[in-house]
Amino acid sequence: MHAVMCGAAQPASNLCRVAACFGFSMQELIAALGSCPYLCAEKEIVQGGLFNTLELCSIFNPSLKEKIMQFIRNIAQGGFGKVELVVDQGQQFARKVFSPTLNASESEWEKMKKRFIRECSVQSQLNSPAFMEILSSDLSGDKPWYIMPLAEKTLYTAIHEKDATEISAGLADVLNALEELHGLGYVHRDLKPQNVLKHQGRWKLADFGLILPPPTDTTKLTSMHSSWATEAYCAPEQRSDFGHVSSAADIYAFGCILHDVYGTTYRIPYSRHTAPGDIGAIIEKCTESKPERRFQSIQALRSALATIAEQTTGASFASGDALGWALWLADPSNWNTPTLHAFARYLQTDLPKADLNRVFKAMTDESILNFAQIDSDYWKSVIIEYCDWIQRGGFSFEYCDVVGKRLESIFNIGDIEIKALAALSAAKLAYDHNRWFVMEIVLNLCSDKISDLIAKRIAIEITAMEFQDYFYRCARNIGKSRSDYHPFISTILPI
Repeated sequence: MHAVMCGAAQPASNLCRVAACFGFSMQELIAALGSCPYLCAEKEIVQGGLFNTLELCSIFNPSLKEKIMQFIRNIAQGGFGKVELVVDQGQQFARKVFSPTLNASESEWEKMKKRFIRECSVQSQLNSPAFMEILSSDLSGDKPWYIMPLAEKTLYTAIHEKDATEISAGLADVLNALEELHGLGYVHRDLKPQNVLKHQGRWKLADFGLILPPPTDTTKLTSMHSSWATEAYCAPEQRSDFGHVSSAADIYAFGCILHDVYGTTYRIPYSRHTAPGDIGAIIEKCTESKPERRFQSIQALRSALATIAEQTTGASFASGDALGWALWLADPSNWNTPTLHAFARYLQTDLPKADLNRVFKAMTDESILNFAQIDSDYWKSVIIEYCDWIQRGGFSFEYCDVVGKRLESIFNIGDIEIKALAALSAAKLAYDHNRWFVMEIVLNLCSDKISDLIAKRIAIEITAMEFQDYFYRCARNIGKSRSDYHPFISTILPI
């Protein structure tokens, strides 16, 4: 963007430059900047710096941005607002403007406006690469608006183009975004492919106009019978009580997106859906009519989805013993100490890759937790072999995320040796597959929140295994630095 130099030494000439850049007369600019804290009574700029037009507007008066940006065309129109393509000095942005299409009473209009403002407020505070960033906004006028980066495409486009690679990455990123959102106690309530945007190589969740606040939040903007979400992705309970739904409504909507990808029939809204093959069982579980019958967490859904995608890999080449253990792993409640002992001994034999793939991909989150309760020593033996298998890599995006979350669980319940092994395995997994979601897990596992003793053990293992570059790149690739690790770990990483 074109930049303007502002300094205190030559206030008059600098104001002329700003006025020329913004296309205003000096009188119009001074009037607009009248309340600016960076100007003294004589309208002299007292803080220097190099600013582009967006930055100047943010400092002086956000309402100027709408005048500066050149409208190109409408991109989309929703219930509460429209999205426009705008240009500021050669750079394109998406501007969302409050512009309801519905005929509403004055009170409903004000309610929609408050919802639009809240959407901007919530989205701007979700400081995560899983969500679309808000660059600037003006929420004070009759038609509030905010600016976002221009997305490359929507998941809706990828689905209709039948781009399998993009769809696979998009579904994985949506699950990660929902897990983070639900962790904060929010429910999106309007999940659909059009609200999943690709930007800078990553799929991000957007459009938080219908987001439901946590139960402790006193804000209430939804009437008893109001419902604004897209019917084709709405859970049955949203039809009867839109303002009091749980995260299960988002899981239902995700099941509808899966049906968009894999289904072969038209959808009847608010119904249970299916599709041919193993994926049909996942879609059916997601779209159960009763919320309590659906997957109870994103982690459980992710695990089930990844398992059916991965279990067939090499299955026909696995031995009878491997297939037998895979069947046993399907129901960990039947396991006891002798069974776990036999399984640990089996894993310590020289198994072919196909057998390891078949067995470890049959393991579930439940089995990992259950084995730890049966016998900690045998569990530890199994986990050591599991982490060795993980470090060999070769997983899809979806399965990387599943494995990353399992390593996080293993870290949380393991002793100091297992914690270090889980952290190193996660770093190698993230590095080998360039998976940002797992990189974030690595940073969380190795932050300054862990004890000095654990951090020291991890640092020793990193040095012994020569994994320094893996940890360094995990931080760098997601915009973090060495300093985001525990000090004992950061000191051994490259500068």
